[in-house]
Amino acid sequence: PELAKNLLDVVKYKVQDHSGEILTEAYVKMVSLKPSWTSFTHEGENYSVTFGPKPITLPFGLYLNAFELERYPGSQSPASYASEVMVMDHTEEFPYRIFMNNVLDYSGFRFYQSSYDTDEKGTILSVNQDRPGTYITYLGYLLLTVGMFLTLFAKGSRFNILNTKLGKIKKAAASFIIFLSISATIVAQEAPAIKSVVVPLEQAEAYGNLIVQDLDGRMKPLNTLANEITRKLTGETYLSLPTGDGRIRLSPEQFLLAVQMDPTAFSELAVIKIDKFKSVEVFQSLGIASTNRISFQNFLDDEGNYRIQELVEKANQLKPSERNEGHNELLKTDERFNIFYGLLTGDFLRLFPNKLDGNNTWFTGQQYMQGFDEEDAVFVKNITPLYLQALGKGIAEGTWDEAEETLAYIALYQEKIGEEVYPTSNEIKAELLYNQLNLGTRLFGLFWLLGIVLLFLGILMLFNHGRVWRKIWFGGEVIAWIGFLTFTFHLSLRWYIAKHPPWSDGFEMLVFVAWGVLLFGLLFSNKSKFTLPLGLLFSGTLLFVGFLDWLNPEITNLMPVLNSYWLKIHVAIIVSSYAPLALAAIIALLSLMLTIFKPKNPGKQWWNNIRELQMVNEMSITIGLFLLAVGTFLGGVWANESWGRYWAWDPKETWALISVIVYAFVLHLRLIPKFKDGLVFNLASLWAFSSIIMTSFGVNYYLSGLHSYAAGDPVPVPMWVYWVVMALLTVSVLAAFKYKNLKEEEVKQLVV
Repeated sequence: PELAKNLLDVVKYKVQDHSGEILTEAYVKMVSLKPSWTSFTHEGENYSVTFGPKPITLPFGLYLNAFELERYPGSQSPASYASEVMVMDHTEEFPYRIFMNNVLDYSGFRFYQSSYDTDEKGTILSVNQDRPGTYITYLGYLLLTVGMFLTLFAKGSRFNILNTKLGKIKKAAASFIIFLSISATIVAQEAPAIKSVVVPLEQAEAYGNLIVQDLDGRMKPLNTLANEITRKLTGETYLSLPTGDGRIRLSPEQFLLAVQMDPTAFSELAVIKIDKFKSVEVFQSLGIASTNRISFQNFLDDEGNYRIQELVEKANQLKPSERNEGHNELLKTDERFNIFYGLLTGDFLRLFPNKLDGNNTWFTGQQYMQGFDEEDAVFVKNITPLYLQALGKGIAEGTWDEAEETLAYIALYQEKIGEEVYPTSNEIKAELLYNQLNLGTRLFGLFWLLGIVLLFLGILMLFNHGRVWRKIWFGGEVIAWIGFLTFTFHLSLRWYIAKHPPWSDGFEMLVFVAWGVLLFGLLFSNKSKFTLPLGLLFSGTLLFVGFLDWLNPEITNLMPVLNSYWLKIHVAIIVSSYAPLALAAIIALLSLMLTIFKPKNPGKQWWNNIRELQMVNEMSITIGLFLLAVGTFLGGVWANESWGRYWAWDPKETWALISVIVYAFVLHLRLIPKFKDGLVFNLASLWAFSSIIMTSFGVNYYLSGLHSYAAGDPVPVPMWVYWVVMALLTVSVLAAFKYKNLKEEEVKQLVV
C-alpha cells in the first residue's frame, strides 16, 4: 500500500516464498475496485493472489439525491459543490448536505466532500473511521500549544531569562542606513483634441458607482475595474497626457469614458506602458524608437495585422523556465495590448444582468442577443450609446441632466434585474473608499521616512540623551502607532469588501506580513529602540514590493476549499509567524553589519547594544517558531476536517515542517558548545529565513500541489534575487572574517 500514493497509481507486487524465490509478479491499477486475480502453481498446489483496495460494506445505506455545483456569477469557476444525500439505516432515515468543510458524521464514519465526476452527475466522497484517534490527536495538539504558551511566562524558561536580562541592559545601539532613490521619465505624444471627450470629474465618479461583473464573477464598482485597467495599461493610478497648452490628468473613470467616446483618437495615443530596456526586439519589430509608452495603432500594420504576433507565439511556446526578461516583458506587453483592445470593444464592461440567465451572468452592451427578452435587449443595446451621446452634449453645452438621467436608468436596471448578486450600499461605499484612500501605496513612503528618521535619532541618542530628543522619539512612536492603526483599518476594509480574510493569496500574504512586522516592531520597541525603525523600514519595503508588477493586488474570489473559518485561524497564525521571523532576520543582518564596522576600541554601550539585539532576535524566533508550529498543527486539523487526513506530504506541508525543524535547530544551537557564539546564531537566524521564503513563495510558484499556484513549469527566478543573495553572502563572509580577528574577551561579549 505504501507504493500507491493515490487510486490512479499502477502498483507492481511480488509473491515470494521463504527462500526469496519469486513465485509470481503482476501489475495492478489501484483505481479498479474489482481486483484482478493472478494464478500460479507452487509445489503442486494452485494459488490465486491479488493486490488492491479492499471493498468494505457500510452498516447503513447512503443514497445520493443530488449533486450541486455552484459557480461564481457569470463564471465557470466553482464557488462550492455539495452532495445532497439520504442516510438510510434500520432505525432512522434522514437527509444531509455534505460539502467542503462540512462533513457527515454517522455511526463512527465520517464522509468528506472530496471531488465530483466530470459530467457533474456523480459525487466522490472520502471516508474514514477513527473518531477516538481524532480526539486523542487534537488533545495532543492542544497540550503542545498550551505548553509553548506557558514557556513564554514560566519562571526559569529561556524566554523569561532573556526578558529579565533585557530589563537590566542599558538600551543603546548603532546602525547603518542605505538610501535608494528611484526616478523615471515618461514620454507621450501630444493629445490636443482630448479635452473634447473628457467629462468633469463629478460625472466620471458617478459612472464609477455602477456595478460591473468581472471575468471571475466578482461583483464590484466600475471604479475598481477602471483603476485595475488604468494601472495595468499605464502603470499609474491616473493618466497624464500632454495637450497643446499643457498637460491633462485623467482619472480612471474619465479615461474609460473618453476611450468609449473617441476610440479612434485614443488608439493613436501613447498610453500602453512598455519597458524600453527589456523590449528592444519589440521596438525593432514595430519599427519605432524606444520609449516608455506606445499607442495601440503602433502594434498594427496598414492592413490591421498584429505586428508582434510571431514574437508572442514564440514566447508562449517556451516553458516559463526558458523565458528571459525580454520574453516576460513581451508577454506583458501583449496582455496590455489585449486589455486595450477589450476596452475599445467594450468586452470588460459587463454591466447588464439578464433575468433569464440562471447563473446570474452579466453581459456587455454588445451581447444584447445573449438570451435577453425583447424589451431588455432593446434597452441593453441602446442605453450605452445614448449615455455617451448625452455626455458629449453635456461637454458641448454644459448641461448634464440628460446624462445623469440615462445613468440613473442603467443603475436602476442593474439593481432590479440583478438584485440576487447586487452588492449592498455599504459594500459599494466601502470599496469606493478603499480605492479612494489607496492606503497600500501611500503607507510605504511614510514608513520608510519615519524609519530613517528614527534610525538617525537612535544613533544620536547614543551620545546625547537630552530631553528634546526623547520627546521627538516619543512623537515618532506615536506616529508609528497611528500608521499601524491606519494599516489595520486598510486590512479590515479589504476583509469587509472581499468577504474573506486578507491573507488568501501571495499579494495579501505579503501585505499581512508587513502588518505583522510593524506590530512586532512596536511591541518590542521597549526592549530595543532599533526594533521599531527596523520594523518600519522592513514593513515599508514589503508594502513597496507587494505593489510591484509581479504580484496581483486585485481582490478575487476564493477557491471552494478556502471558504472556511479555518482560513481565518490556520492561515492567520501561519502568516503571523513570518513577521517575528522576518524581524529576527533583519536584526541578525544589522548585528552582522555592526560586527563588520566595529570600532577599534568599542565601549560597554556597544557590546550591550549587540547583546540586546541578539536577545530580541532569539525572543522573536521563539515567538515565530511557536506560532509556526501551532499553525502547522491547525493545518493538520483543517485537513482532517476537510478531507479526512492530517498530512499528505504536499509541498507546502513538507516545507512548513522543514521550516519548523530549521528554526528549532537555530534556537538550540546555543546548547552545542562549539556553536555557542553570536556570529553562528546571527548567521543561522539570517539564512534560516530562506526556508520561510521557500515555504511562502517558492512552493507557490515552483512546486505543484494543493496549496500552490504553480502549473508545472517553474517561472524564472528574478535577477534581483541573485543580487540580494550575493549581497548577503558578502556580508556573511566579511562578518565571519572580522569575527575571527576579535579578542577572546570580545568574543565572550557576544555570548548570551
